[in-house]
Amino acid sequence: MLLASSIFLSGCREKTSHCPLDINEIDFTFGIDYDHPETYLIPGEQSDLSDENFELVRKSIDHLDDEFEEILRVCHWINRNFTFQDAGGSMAGVQDVNMHFVDRVFYGCHSLSLIISSVLRKYGFPTVMIETADIQWAYDEYDGMAGYMKGHVMTEVFVEGQWILLDNNCKYVKDYDYTNPYIQQIMPSQKGWFVLGKGFDTWDYSNRSEDFTRTEMKFFSDNVFCYEELFYTVVYNWDY
Repeated sequence: MLLASSIFLSGCREKTSHCPLDINEIDFTFGIDYDHPETYLIPGEQSDLSDENFELVRKSIDHLDDEFEEILRVCHWINRNFTFQDAGGSMAGVQDVNMHFVDRVFYGCHSLSLIISSVLRKYGFPTVMIETADIQWAYDEYDGMAGYMKGHVMTEVFVEGQWILLDNNCKYVKDYDYTNPYIQQIMPSQKGWFVLGKGFDTWDYSNRSEDFTRTEMKFFSDNVFCYEELFYTVVYNWDY
């Protein structure tokens, strides 16, 4: 199984508007083999959904001829049948997908993306989870004005011969560039997200480190000027 490596483990660690980091040498695909999507039909340890739990979804949503409609129906079913409980980020990467099916609860974007990506794999759609930092948060943190950390976790899905980006609210981007770490947010007035890691699931790309998100987001904010030339380099149309 591939382990997606972090890009923020080397380079400039001091707060500076001038950074020697050569972003052209960074692999922003995080080692994901996009040319072989079948690889991502294989679940990770955290996203290995049981047949019994998959049957709970399948008996409500059978296979459809229209693959995009099938993806959206699965996504909406999960949003309707799982309840949000705010854990303040403390549950990120704690449970595997089957644990979430026990109480039908998700604790934020980490766990909701995990549920969505795990179920879609069972339906035959290759999926990759991606974790991002909010760029405005990074600037605020750099200036010492940020509060709690702010990022987002979403899912890349291979459907009808192409990779799309699926948000947890079931909006998606068809013209998605998976090589670009900048993601325009649904609200264009916001600065956007920047990808920190990718993998089969959270345990995969974080190597099960409880400090992954905090460490990577802090490093990104400390060195936000290193990546500025990549901001606003793509414009997406979010569909639903």
